[in-house]
Amino acid sequence: MNKKILVFGANGMLGAYLSKHFTEKGYEVVKTDMFDNEDNNIVGKDITNEKELKVFVYEQNPDFVINCAAYTNVNEAESKPELANTVNAKAPQYMAEISKELQIPFIHISTNEVFGDGAYDEDSREFNPLNNYAKSKRKGEEYIEETGGINYIFRTSWLFGPGAKNFIKFVTDTEATEEKPLTIVKDELGCPTYVGYLTEKIEGAVESKIEPGIYHVCSSDYISRYEFALEILKAQGIEKPIIPVEKNDLPPRPVISPSNQLINTKFEQAPTTHEMLVEYVSEIKKEGEEYSEQNR
Repeated sequence: MNKKILVFGANGMLGAYLSKHFTEKGYEVVKTDMFDNEDNNIVGKDITNEKELKVFVYEQNPDFVINCAAYTNVNEAESKPELANTVNAKAPQYMAEISKELQIPFIHISTNEVFGDGAYDEDSREFNPLNNYAKSKRKGEEYIEETGGINYIFRTSWLFGPGAKNFIKFVTDTEATEEKPLTIVKDELGCPTYVGYLTEKIEGAVESKIEPGIYHVCSSDYISRYEFALEILKAQGIEKPIIPVEKNDLPPRPVISPSNQLINTKFEQAPTTHEMLVEYVSEIKKEGEEYSEQNR
């Protein structure tokens, strides 16, 4: 009998990719998000409603619960901290509680932003979230740890993949000339991560290949936004003028984000950003060819 996976946030970049991956692997995947989407077999559920969420999980009786849902509008979270906290902290707590009651693993996705500037491994406890989004994500981790049970927390950073408006789309699609080149900051650093690589590591939890705990999943690089932009263009064979600037050269942003490195001590050496981007471009090209073939 196929194992059943319940995915929250199935309409997002990671949730959609992960749901497709596990469906193709033969798992029964129940997909949920904020609203019903019959075309994509997504069930609408309010994860901030404790009773509704717990009843739904109990009725589905899955073998695993995976939480890809999050309030990710970092700027809006500054003016809506209660909403961010409800989605990013309380909802994961409800999921952890019902998973513990059903004695099934709960897999939660978190972020490098629970830390401040610096380098941090999985055992680091020097948390310094710099904005309300980050504070709410750290609070979610705390609630899960306090609840107990069979829990996996995967922290990742600068996540990219298909079907989303992200940095790759900005760099790839924005017109640039010698007179008006792209300007990308060189003093904001992080570790880019492909959704396919993160999904591969989550699969390790689903297949009981790794023990419950905290895992850092990202590229082996620690690079600037400017360097990431260069890698994005290189992987696609695109030439475009880009100049590096410092954050102080640009209009101030309402939110402070950290420059930090997630250090992985539990997996084999991670791929580089370039290797991840090559895989991403390859998958996008393959999907495009399959779409063209189906619509001839």
